[in-house]
Amino acid sequence: MTRAIGIDVGGTKIAAGLVDTDTGVCDARFERVTRPERDASVVLEECVGMARRLAAGQSVPIGIGVCELVDREGHTQSAQTLDWRALDVAGAFARVGPAVVESDVRAAAVAEARFGGGRGVEELLFVTVGTGISCCLVLNGSAYAGARGNAICFGAPPVENAASGLALAAAGGREWAEDVLADPSLDRVVETAAAALGAGLAWLVNAFDPGTVVIGGGLGLVDRYRDLAVAAMRPMIFADNSRDLPVVPAQLGADAGVIGAALAAVPR
Repeated sequence: MTRAIGIDVGGTKIAAGLVDTDTGVCDARFERVTRPERDASVVLEECVGMARRLAAGQSVPIGIGVCELVDREGHTQSAQTLDWRALDVAGAFARVGPAVVESDVRAAAVAEARFGGGRGVEELLFVTVGTGISCCLVLNGSAYAGARGNAICFGAPPVENAASGLALAAAGGREWAEDVLADPSLDRVVETAAAALGAGLAWLVNAFDPGTVVIGGGLGLVDRYRDLAVAAMRPMIFADNSRDLPVVPAQLGADAGVIGAALAAVPR
């Protein structure tokens, strides 16, 4: 049994867990609110503290999935939510164990490909819909990162500008996307956002012809929102024999990012 610590740093929360990378079982897990408005070094130190608690005095490999662009060498390259560009993120964990940094969507995509909704699929498209929206193509179990590690965004302008949790909350004039979804008077706002997501999904299917699409993330796992998006997607798929491709919810749920980050720490 190989164990590793996975830390999933999202725009809303930080989740960390101790993962059996042979089975995908997360034996211990806890969360903190991200509060990205804090100094970036403070957020990083909190992540180190979570890893230290999980390691319990042992040297354990650590994977950190970050909701930013991450290049192929494991350096953050954007600051949309959290600016770690000038920090030695992996080095901060040196006293706990060897650490690697990965894009959160690539981490979650590999976890779903190995243990979740994408098991047995050679060409898997994973899309996470939450505070933001990003995607990853997984080919034979390996995440496609692109030449520079930037192959996680889609749409120009990005689809997340119209269909993410932040966008839905802003369009509905509410603090949280959940509040918009719960208000029947805002159904049209929800439908418009879901249609934008559906158009983005169709673009990806037309471009990559995946075998299966797995949709995760807090908003992507809301059945109503996902179903509206998929219904909007299917008529916009160009090839007749692609329109009925399987689209399934992420099976690992909120654990996908934690499990995937741990897998990044001990690659096959």
